Parts: sequence; C-alpha cells; structure tokens
Amino acid sequence: MFAATEKEMQLLGRAASEFARDVLIPERELHDRFPFGPFFEKIVDKAFELDFFHLILPEELEGTGMGIAALCRLLGELAREDASLAAIIFTTNVAHSILLAAGEVQMLRELSTDAKHAQEFLIAFPVFNNPSEIAPKVFAEQTSGKFKLQGQVDYLVLGSIARYGLIPAFIEKSPLYSLFLVDLQKPSAQVSDPVLSLGLHACPAVDVVFDGTNSRQVGNIGSGPAYFETGTAKLHLAAAAIAAGIMKGALQAALAYCKQRDQGGRKIIDWSELQMLLADMAMQIEVSDMLIAEGCRATETRAKGWQKRALAAAVHVQAAAAQVTTDGVQAMGGVGYMKDFGQEKRMRDAKHIQASLGLTPLKKLNILRH
Repeated sequence: MFAATEKEMQLLGRAASEFARDVLIPERELHDRFPFGPFFEKIVDKAFELDFFHLILPEELEGTGMGIAALCRLLGELAREDASLAAIIFTTNVAHSILLAAGEVQMLRELSTDAKHAQEFLIAFPVFNNPSEIAPKVFAEQTSGKFKLQGQVDYLVLGSIARYGLIPAFIEKSPLYSLFLVDLQKPSAQVSDPVLSLGLHACPAVDVVFDGTNSRQVGNIGSGPAYFETGTAKLHLAAAAIAAGIMKGALQAALAYCKQRDQGGRKIIDWSELQMLLADMAMQIEVSDMLIAEGCRATETRAKGWQKRALAAAVHVQAAAAQVTTDGVQAMGGVGYMKDFGQEKRMRDAKHIQASLGLTPLKKLNILRH
C-alpha cells in the first residue's frame, strides 16, 4: 500500500465530485425513499466499475492500494451530495479490512477477484455496532468439522444486497466472539425486509435469523475483538470523512439559499446573525478537514499513537457534523425541513454516521484508555 500523490488525489476528487453531481444529485430524493422506493443498484454498480470500492485493497487483490487518505477524499466528495453511497463503500471496506487483519488473504482473494458486479464484491457487516460493546446474539456450533450458525444478527448493513456477510458469533467455551463468513442466500439464512433507519436510507440494513447456516471460520477462535480493532483503526477516519462531506454539503446548500432569499428588503445573507451562523459552520468544516488530514498523515506514516488520533478525530468531526447540519436546517428556515432541498436528509445522515463502529460514549472512553 502506498500514499497517493497529490495529482492522483486531485484526479480522484474530481472524479468523485463529477459522479456525485451527474449521477447522485438528479435522483437523490428518490433514492432517499428506500425502502419504500427503488434501490439504486445501477448506481452502485457504476461506482464499482469506476473502482470506488477498491482504493485500500492491495494490488494483489485487484485493488489500487492508494491508502486511507484517498478513501477519505472519495467518501467526502460523495457525501457532499448523498452519504448513502459513501456508507455502502465504507461498510465493504470495513469488512475487507477485518478479513485482512485476520490474515484471510486467500478468502478475500476468492471474494474480490474477478467480481463482475457490486453484489459479488460487497460484504455485509453490522458496521453501526462494535460487537465487543453489544454482544452478538449468534452462536456457532461445530459439527463434523463445520460451523453452523444459530441466532439473529440485527441491523446487518448491506445484508439485502451482498452475497456474503461477515458475522460475529460466540463459540461454546470461548468468552470472546469469533468471526464467520456466511452465504446470505442460503435457505437457512432468513433475511428480513430492509429496516427503515434514521438516515442513510439508501444504505440498506436487515435483520437476519440463522437456523443451522453453514459458515466459514475467519481467523482464530475468540480473536474477533482483536481483528475488529486492528482492521477498523484507520477506518474511523473514513467515517469522519463522510461526516465532513455531509457538513460541506449543508453549508453549500445554506449559502445558496441565503444568497437568493429576500427578507426585510434585503438578502438574508446580509443579516449579521445569519452570517455568524454560517461562519460557525465554515469554521467547523475547516477544523474537521485539518483533523482528518493530520489523522491520515499519522496513520500512513504509522506515527506513535496514530490509532488514538484517528479515533479522536472521528469522534470530534462526527459531533461537529451533527451540530453543523442542524444549523444548516435553521439557516434555511422552514424549507430546511422539506425533502426537496436535501438539508433535513443531511441532518439525519450526520446523526446516523455517529454510530459507525460503536457507540460514541464508549469511543470517548477508548480514547481515555489510550
């Protein structure tokens, strides 16, 4: 894996920005109606064809190996307009990184090599949970050398569109959970209808009940927590980048509205109170960009304490995004709550992304432990 050059980052950012403008924006409101409207499968496939899912996979696994800074740039540009696609890419990268942390290169090669469509490449994972915080309700029973899963996994992200899922489960006599790869199309895996969520509507999640479903063991028994922590350490920055992108979209929409809206005989952008609100939003965005950039630099150079910096940056940026998007709605007054403008969607998405990779209060405690 290598750090992308500045020219490569610029090209990637331009490609992501054009994709968001030309492909995501035109039907953003329609996509947000899912699960009561159609899923944007063709758009996900197009993003797959453009290698948006391959940025941090090593080259031997047909990835580009460009590193975490490149992934953050991509997700941030996409999230300006619609964070759901960014969350889909994020989820798959989490699953891939955990498999790499477990040393399952061959398993990942089987899943990623020669994939012709996104469905063949995506891997479902309960990305809005840290299994060490909320214990899995799935148990693995070993029979004739094979593991069969029993129980239910809640809110399995991408579970309705991915062929395979990476599932945390307990094995008898092991106090720590293990990880298993499961074919979600098996009859013994009962997949629910997509769950309506707070935000990120077009990043579907389902509940899955396993009834003796065959699975493949990932890594060593009881090593799930270690693989999760190792695999996701840098991806906290990717979640932060999604939040930062949502903030930028919120400020962009608020500025555009305030420049054309008249009240009291002048543009509302000229009112000092509103200028201060927008200035606070802009300041939070600048600080967030600096935090993510420093986190990426520390991560890619493996600076001492880089894990703590990545986690701290994510917690701060995600909290800022929740406030900035709320202010973005306020800046637009009553129309900020209307779906036509996309602002209320950004507010919901920003609050939803805070739950990525675990509960915020416990992530803060993890920073204290470091």
